[in-house]
Amino acid sequence: MIGRVRVVVYYAAPEETLVDAYERVNKEMAGTAGLVGAELLKSTLDTDRFAVLSEWTDLPSFQQWEEGARHRNQTSELRPYEDGTNGRPYGIYQVIGQL
Repeated sequence: MIGRVRVVVYYAAPEETLVDAYERVNKEMAGTAGLVGAELLKSTLDTDRFAVLSEWTDLPSFQQWEEGARHRNQTSELRPYEDGTNGRPYGIYQVIGQL
């Protein structure tokens, strides 16, 4: 499992709005090379804050998708809700250890 990449994108929106957009984007992303899966997470501290956690087989797979033409179209429905209040609205993390 070492080498997998997890990408977290932060969002702020009413729950129903974000869930609807996430479900449409999730369908569009199905079958994307290198994408292991994605989860929509809801904050327990702030009910209008969310994160999407996606897992990729490796960094090159994620980068190839991110730099490709389909990236912008596939995620466009979620983009207006990105939450950059704490700096960047996303983080990219490579797995370097696991229990």
